Amino acid sequence: MPTPRHHGGAPLIHIPLNVPAFNGLNRQASSSLLGVEWATRLEETVIDENGRIASRKGWELLTTTTPATEAFVRMTEYRTRAGARELIATSATKVWKSTNNGDTWSDVTGTATFTDGNWQFFNFNDKLVGLQKGKKPIVYSGTTFAHVADVNAPEGGVGVAAYGRLWVMDSDGTTLRYSALLDETDWTSSDSGNLDLFNTWPGADQCVALAAFNSAIFAFGKENIVVFTDGSGSVLGLDPLNAYVVDNFAGVGCIARDSIKQVDGDLWFLSSTGLQSLGRLITEKSNPLQNLSVNVQDYLRDVVAAATDIEAVFSPQDRFYLLSCKTGGTSGTTFVFDTRGPLEDMSARCAGVWLTQVPRAMCIKEDNSFLFSIPSETGKIGRYRGQTSPAGPWVMRYESGWLDFDSGGHLKFLKRFGGVFFMDRTAQVNFVWAWDFEDNFVGQSVNFATAGGTTSGWGESEWGSAEWAGGTALRDARVPGYSSGEYLKIGITATIDNTKFAIQQAELFAKIGRLA
Repeated sequence: MPTPRHHGGAPLIHIPLNVPAFNGLNRQASSSLLGVEWATRLEETVIDENGRIASRKGWELLTTTTPATEAFVRMTEYRTRAGARELIATSATKVWKSTNNGDTWSDVTGTATFTDGNWQFFNFNDKLVGLQKGKKPIVYSGTTFAHVADVNAPEGGVGVAAYGRLWVMDSDGTTLRYSALLDETDWTSSDSGNLDLFNTWPGADQCVALAAFNSAIFAFGKENIVVFTDGSGSVLGLDPLNAYVVDNFAGVGCIARDSIKQVDGDLWFLSSTGLQSLGRLITEKSNPLQNLSVNVQDYLRDVVAAATDIEAVFSPQDRFYLLSCKTGGTSGTTFVFDTRGPLEDMSARCAGVWLTQVPRAMCIKEDNSFLFSIPSETGKIGRYRGQTSPAGPWVMRYESGWLDFDSGGHLKFLKRFGGVFFMDRTAQVNFVWAWDFEDNFVGQSVNFATAGGTTSGWGESEWGSAEWAGGTALRDARVPGYSSGEYLKIGITATIDNTKFAIQQAELFAKIGRLA
């Protein structure tokens, strides 16, 4: 760190950083100069409805009785035309149902046999169908699960329910099978059949996922995508007897079956180069390297490489796509991508990562509530809500990139560092900073009491508040700064213990010295 030099009577300059990091996380350029619109570290964060970096919500426990002694792996909502709604969850060796929003669970495994809870489920013709590699489909209609009896039923574990049929890969990874119309049990009659992918891939590949989109079937290999349509716009959307390959995309595929989710009329999925938009690929025939996650591409790649289980969910209510990468035990990394609108380069804002809350068995109910399990709470599910967690308080972290403020290479002498925060209860906020590409942070802390009450702080802090209904307030605080350098990185952390918290503004007060 440079030694401070005499800066005489230089005026104190106020540098406001309004809504910092509104473009989200950028790990690709973390060692370079970045504008205030980026962050190089965002942990336990989301982007709220006002475009601010905010703390994520916690996990509100819903389950009171836990007969399951194994962790939940996947979960879905079974829905019928008559209005029945049940939660269905799988563990390693059983299938469970709840008719009271996850409060209690009962065993509905029936005659289904398996040793892995990683199922893919579809609502189909008033039934729930489950797929798993090496197993014939299992079917549930309100009582218990049973395997399809047809000896020719596919066992590829990858499929989609669309256009009045089930479309399921066979175990060879290249034969796409379709059931008889509205009959998940019939894979033998003349109304069922298959489509061969072996000679349609641009290169040797295996099907990882299937999706229905724009009256077509998309078969995702690891490095290729093949598109089937019938070209007639039939009532059912696609007639398999008239199906043909209408397009293919070489060099981009899907590497995680459960990463494919519908997002506001598009399909997002995880490829070997990052998070992709199917709509963008179709429209632009774009380079697959120009993906939605381009600003965190290397970080995401490294996390995915270490993951043992990958699952995604799109929450219309919270306006995010979560990609949860479990790495064993209770550990993992969850990437949060904001879906309110793309950045200028058409990528998605990465709103940060969650390290202390790794959702599993994620489910968006019909009422848009977001339910999931967490590895530390076996046999229980909760709701994404509130600001508490069984693991206790968590720390929200924000760090800027390296800032220059267009000072032409002059030294900066930090005099004060402050911020304005949206909050409703007690929180400890830490202001930290570092100089000249050395991540040796120094700083000070401020303790806020309940909004509307008194506030205490260390050092020569200043504070105030403006209150809104419900006890939520816009609070500000400043701490004295010290030390100097040419390039500055700032950070703000907050301990979240049953409090809402968002960063409205950061502000710096500095003097500009001579050239460094």
